Amino acid sequence: MVPVVEVVDLRKRYGKVVAVDRISFTVRQGEIFGIVGPNGAGKSTTVECLAGLREKDSGTVSVLGLDPLREGRKLRERIGVQLQEAALPDDIKVWEALDLYASFYRSPADWERLLEQWGLAQKRDTRFENLSGGQKQRLFISLALVNEPELVFLDEITTGLDP
Repeated sequence: MVPVVEVVDLRKRYGKVVAVDRISFTVRQGEIFGIVGPNGAGKSTTVECLAGLREKDSGTVSVLGLDPLREGRKLRERIGVQLQEAALPDDIKVWEALDLYASFYRSPADWERLLEQWGLAQKRDTRFENLSGGQKQRLFISLALVNEPELVFLDEITTGLDP
């Protein structure tokens, strides 16, 4: 199967702290891949490097055949990302957030369908500040899927998420 993610000797430091220390892995098309480790192990930093949100110190990273930093715009058209920590303006309504994110892409998903699929239809007119933790998490997952991505990065997916 074709690799969709290739990481070789990825390293990232924050000052003297080594967050990611020369990790290597390959994710193939159709594969579900998880990184498990304790808090502070570099899982989120790795996801951020893969999504082109953080610059690596060394190593090579290829996502869907693209360099996440040099070809970030092309890559973001093809991936979805749900970060461990994210926020929206308190006053934005659920439907407004989905409509706004959909406007960033050439061929977005039907965000009304995402509302239904992720149990947010009843909350469509609710302001972000009034959502529960689980509802906020479901909204962020929906936002990660609004561009019909080929590949999705989900960081700490179960945090605050109801069964």
